[in-house]
Amino acid sequence: MRDNKGFTIIELLIVVSIIGLMMTVTLPMSFDMYARYKASLKAQELMVVISDLRRESFLYSENTVLSANNNVLNVNGRNRGFDDIRVKIDKPIVFFKNGTTSGGFVNLIIGDYAFALHIQAPRGDMSLENGLKSS
Repeated sequence: MRDNKGFTIIELLIVVSIIGLMMTVTLPMSFDMYARYKASLKAQELMVVISDLRRESFLYSENTVLSANNNVLNVNGRNRGFDDIRVKIDKPIVFFKNGTTSGGFVNLIIGDYAFALHIQAPRGDMSLENGLKSS
């Protein structure tokens, strides 16, 4: 009588096929989550840049105007482009030298995701609405 130790080829094939099925379900979701995470980081980086512009406007007693032209952020009429970020601003947003702002929305499209940065008047508080897949 033989003492069989180990797995048969059928058992190994079943295990490999189960792992393959699990990967076909989880990998696309993981890649999508990673892409959304990277887009969210870029949106937050732009939010920090805009927050710095607001602070500098107050510190240096100068008005700063944010607008968008051809999907590029303009600061006081000069392009301030960011890689892979398309910016849309319907109405120019002004950071006044006294520390207040006119407020408004900055719409961002990063890859396949759309974000909305809301700048509230008069204090300039900012909130970022997370990215939904843009169509």
